[in-house]
Formats: sequence, C-alpha cells, structure tokens
Amino acid sequence: MNSGKTEKSKNPVIVVGGGLTALGMLRAFGERGIDVYLITDKNDTACYSKFCKRSFAATGLRSNRSILKSLLNNIGKTLSKRAVIYPTSDLNTLNLAELKDELPDDYCFVVGDKEPVKILVNKGKFYRALAQSGINYPKTYFPETIKDAKIIGGQVKYPVFIRPAITQLFSHAFTTSTKGFKAHSSRELMKFYSLSMKHGIEVMFQEIIPGPPTNSYQLEGYYDINYKPKILFARQRLRIWPPDFGNTTLCVSIPISELDSEKNKVNQFIKDIGYNGLASAEFKKDNRDGVLKLLEINARPWWHFWLSKACGADIIFVSYLNAIGEKTEYTEQYKIGIKSTFFVHDVMAAGKMMLTKNIRMSEWVSSLAGIRQFAFLSKKDPTPFFMELVAKDFPLAHKMIFSGKNQRLNGQAAGI
Repeated sequence: MNSGKTEKSKNPVIVVGGGLTALGMLRAFGERGIDVYLITDKNDTACYSKFCKRSFAATGLRSNRSILKSLLNNIGKTLSKRAVIYPTSDLNTLNLAELKDELPDDYCFVVGDKEPVKILVNKGKFYRALAQSGINYPKTYFPETIKDAKIIGGQVKYPVFIRPAITQLFSHAFTTSTKGFKAHSSRELMKFYSLSMKHGIEVMFQEIIPGPPTNSYQLEGYYDINYKPKILFARQRLRIWPPDFGNTTLCVSIPISELDSEKNKVNQFIKDIGYNGLASAEFKKDNRDGVLKLLEINARPWWHFWLSKACGADIIFVSYLNAIGEKTEYTEQYKIGIKSTFFVHDVMAAGKMMLTKNIRMSEWVSSLAGIRQFAFLSKKDPTPFFMELVAKDFPLAHKMIFSGKNQRLNGQAAGI
C-alpha cells in the first residue's frame, strides 16, 4: 500500500468542511507526517487538532462555489506540491466535483466527475438510477406537486419516511441531527411535505425498512478512474443515535463475504454510472422478506472510515495514493471483529435502549469489547475533544478562541 517514499515528501492534503469526519481526516494524514490544511465555514473544533497545519474559516463556503475556488487558488500559490482535496459533506462534494473541471492542473481531486456525483449525492436521482439497476431498495415515491403528495399519501402504508434529496440542505433548514421526517398519517405527511416545499427542500416518500440497527451493513471502498474497486471493506452497524434514522455509534468489521452478492451489484452500478472516488454503500436487511436493500451510497469520507485503517485496509490512504498517481494492488483483506465507537453518543443510545428494555447494562458493557477506535477522543490528539466540551458549555469563550486561531474570510477569499 505504501509506495516506499517517506510521507513527508508526499503531496499535502486539503480538507474542505468540518465536523467529526474532518477531524478523522486530519488525524489520518497527520499521523503519517503529511501536511493537512482545513477549510471550514463555521467555528469547528477540528481546527484544534495538532495535525492541522493551518485552518481557514470562510463565510458562505457551501453556498457559494466561487468563494471556495478563490480560496483554493490562493492557497495553491503557497504550496510546493499539488494538494489532494477531500470534502466532508455532500454540498462540498458537489462543489468540488464542479471545480474539478475548472482547476484540473492545480489540485489532485479524489471526488468523482460531476454527473455521477450528482446521482449519488441527490437521492432523487439516486433512486431513479437504482430503478434501472436491478438492485433492491426501499419502495420510494417522488411527489412533484401537492396533488401528487395527496394521491401518494392515500396509497402508502404508515409510518413513512419523508426523505430529502440532499440531506445536508434538510439539516441546515431545520437545524436537526435527523435525516428526514417520519409521518404516521396522511395528515402528518402533508404537513411535512408542505413544510419542506416552503423551505425549497426536494423530498420523496419512502417506506421504512423494519428491523434493529444490527440489520444495517456498510460496503466501503475506493474506485479508480476505470470504475474498478482498488480496496473494499465491510462493517456492521450495532447501535445508532438518534434512534430514528441516526448515525452509527458502534460498529464492527465483518467478512466481506457476508456482502458478496451486494458487492457485485454495487461494483456494476458504479461502473454503469461512471463513478470514480470514495464510496460507502449502506444496506439494511428487511425482516419481512430477508432481503438486503440499498439505502444510499456516500461519495465522500464518512464517519468511522478510520475503522478500515485499524483493520489493515486503509481506504483513505489508498484513495490518496491513487490521486497522486501511485499504483496500489487491489485488496479486500483485513481483520474482522474490530470495533469503532462514538462513545458519548453510544452511551445515549444504550441508555435509551435500557429504558425500553432492549438491552441490559451487562450486555452493553460486553458489547464494548473489541473497540480499537474512538471517534472523538484520542490520546495522541486530545485538544479537539476538550475544545468540543468548551464549545458546548462555554460557547462565547470558544468563539473568542476560535476567532484568534483562524484566518476568517468574510464573503471572499483574501490573499494568503
């Protein structure tokens, strides 16, 4: 996997976006001695990582692609080698896919070409593409008008998931950690549909696949410019938070043979749409028919990507090596039974399950065996964890500290 050169001599990395994924990216490359720069549009605790060489906060970054382009142009002038760029959100993925054509010689892009990226990021386009692929997925309806919504609302079985086409737009509009609305009646469905339309959020109506979090599986990897996988990895979700449509709080690596059929289908789908780049496909087993159904494919780094590295299959570094033109051999070999946790959220998830008598304290404790990776807290890089505590309990103090650390670019990218 390693080319033999020291990582110090390699191209730097620019991470666009913040949050837990950005922190994981800073650590993943920083621990290899690779310079990492962070571009974010909010007061993000990832910038306190000791592996962050320099951070920049730009107002309007996600909504205005020209701001990102100008900033990248200025940063690029200060670098001796072409940087490899990674997004951490869907909107930044879309922006970088567009800029990939505008800045082809200035940076190494891990994101795919814009048309296939749009298919994966926009869930409306995604499910329509799946309809032509033969891959099983939840029954999904696409209302275009109030009249459509009323007709569909009288046909579906409740509860129904009202899923946004682009999750990040939904979370920004409604400032929530959930990924959509859950309607228990036609009245609720119409209320949520109207609210979404008011905010300009495209949505679809989707059946909810029953079953616990343990029915969810992720197939993850990187696909090269010929749409072929260079590395693949599989994990199983064990717990989530929030309980409905939440994020993984505990997961475990599993043999890829458990998703052999799904692997072949995803590989063909990726080839059919002409996508190259990172991919994390989520399946959920439907208890009603025993079939694994595809929920989404992320076209960017994701939470718990660090688990693959801990298991010996470093997806992110393989994507980096391919981006700078170094060859890697295909692999799907890694350790199984290794776990990753977002511990604070897992405590919340387990607490809720204990209240509903879905887990006992002893079962929760025993489930923590095998953890090698913690999402936030790191002995090698503890400051972001403590700054996150400051941000929650003392937001004004955190804002003052953050403003002193970062170069803030209001509205347009200033010179570096």
